[in-house]
Amino acid sequence: MEKRVAIIAFVIMCWVSLPGIGQIVSDSIVHGRYILYYYCDKIDIDEEYLDNDYQIMRIRDILQRSTRIDSITIYAYASPEGPLKRNNWLAEKRAEAAREFIISNMPKSCALLPENIKLRPMGENWDGLEAELEANYHLRNRDKVLKIIHADIPDETKKWRLKRLDNGYTYSMIIRHHMPRLRFATWICIHAPVPGPELEIEPDTLQLPKDLDMIPTPYHARKTILALKSNLLYDVLTFTNFSVEVPFSRHFSALYYHQFPWWRWGESNNEYCSRFLSIGGEARWWFKPGTRSDFKYNRERLTGHFLGVYAESGKWDFEWQRDICYQGEHWSAGFSYGYSMPINRYLNLEFSVSVGYASIPYRKFTPSDDYEILWRDPENHGRWHYFGPTKAQITLSLPITVKTMKKGGRL
Repeated sequence: MEKRVAIIAFVIMCWVSLPGIGQIVSDSIVHGRYILYYYCDKIDIDEEYLDNDYQIMRIRDILQRSTRIDSITIYAYASPEGPLKRNNWLAEKRAEAAREFIISNMPKSCALLPENIKLRPMGENWDGLEAELEANYHLRNRDKVLKIIHADIPDETKKWRLKRLDNGYTYSMIIRHHMPRLRFATWICIHAPVPGPELEIEPDTLQLPKDLDMIPTPYHARKTILALKSNLLYDVLTFTNFSVEVPFSRHFSALYYHQFPWWRWGESNNEYCSRFLSIGGEARWWFKPGTRSDFKYNRERLTGHFLGVYAESGKWDFEWQRDICYQGEHWSAGFSYGYSMPINRYLNLEFSVSVGYASIPYRKFTPSDDYEILWRDPENHGRWHYFGPTKAQITLSLPITVKTMKKGGRL
């Protein structure tokens, strides 16, 4: 019965006593749903993960207002991925983390004693995964996936069969889109306004209405809508630059970049010159993210490996006293390959290289004695042609995310 209660995730059942004439009348009601979600393979509570900020606000509010809570039973789960032994440990530690959270947020006036907070680590949430896939998995191999989930076989065998579907693509999709809402801790609390034998009841024996089993559970997830970037290699060379990348889906994005180092120095302010203006764009195809960091930081877009096609053009001016004095334009096109990974909650680090063709028209000039006038050399001009590596980038990226509401099935 414990498993049934936690799977449907209606987590707070309050026994409320109403004073009458010469007697106490008790009734059980569903008070609300309080769930804390956890990152993959993590036991700490992150307020920004999924819907935790909203749930934490509600939990703190109920703890502050309900000072007569008698006891709480916490149920905690791990998603069915990874080794069973590790998942059982995660469920246990997540329950402990939820207990510490409750204790740290209890007001002094609360009657709840720490020893009355009972822990029920439930291990891998296979029933939750079954309900989640039945409600929200709609790819072409839905029947195959559900057949494996419903099969009367050991759980480890189910994992093995899911991993073999489509060379692991199906299992990766399930991990990314369906597992996060299965890693949670939830609890049942009992209110005891008036002590007495009428309210002596074990939380483990509580039952919830059967007609509430399949009510969908909305939650918030973060979605990347654009990323602001700067090439660190150019920054070191004082080449001012910025780029903006917009993802149109998990696999496709468009990048715009702008470089504009425009420096002059020397006695006449023209004796030395390094000016470069370039604009370009790139279309990128992103392969599926699959590292633990991608899931930890809730990054489904603009992470992982990518291939791109780019084109750029611009103009340039380089002068070094009278030894070198050239001006010209350039345009280039080619292909890019790169990899982007989260390095913390707010930033990604991206590595990429490009190869392609560049056409560079040039003109040589001779400066006057005061470097204020440039005379063009009519005999020295032309066009350079180049094919090979054109760019190397180490880019710091700031993803801009917004919250989106998603719906799920029974937890």
